[in-house]
Amino acid sequence: MSISPELAYVAAVAITEAPVEPTNGHVAELATLPIPVAPAPQPEVKAKRGRPAGTLGYTSYTASQQRDATHRELAATEATLTAAQADAAKRKLTADYVTLYTTDSGKVQLDYQNFVACNNFGSCRTSSQDLLNDLQAFQSDRKTAKVPSDLAGVDADLGDALSAAIAATQQVISAMDSDDLNKFKDGERKVDAAMLNIAKAQVALANHLK
Repeated sequence: MSISPELAYVAAVAITEAPVEPTNGHVAELATLPIPVAPAPQPEVKAKRGRPAGTLGYTSYTASQQRDATHRELAATEATLTAAQADAAKRKLTADYVTLYTTDSGKVQLDYQNFVACNNFGSCRTSSQDLLNDLQAFQSDRKTAKVPSDLAGVDADLGDALSAAIAATQQVISAMDSDDLNKFKDGERKVDAAMLNIAKAQVALANHLK
């Protein structure tokens, strides 16, 4: 049986069209999903730095901090050493003055005891001369010594007492050489008074050093 031209055309079209695949509903669903949109890029926030960036920068920063700390330590140490040195120098100055005082004063006190104990012209003349010599040496040493500022008052009183003792002892020697008994007794009294003032200066020095 022959096919009409219209049917033959319809059959040809049906054969050439691709078959529709079954979707089970998935293809249609995918077709309706929205296309994802990428988020807009956010501006980068840079963290603040407390020191220069990089290895060399960090090393330089650390070294600078260490140098500052070292300088502060050295300054504090230097101040401490300077104060200690000044204190040591002051103590040495005082110690030197006290040594001078005790040495010369010891000689003068021994001579004075010998003078007080003398009972004849020879012993009195010798002891008074020894006393005069050591009084003059004491005064000379005191004048050339470096006196601590806080002992200036004591030293001035000592100087006055020594001058009085020297003058009194010279009067005693002159009286003995001229056989003047009244002059001798007056000189002896003055020696006693001057030696008492020397003793007072010694007490003042000892009190100051406590």
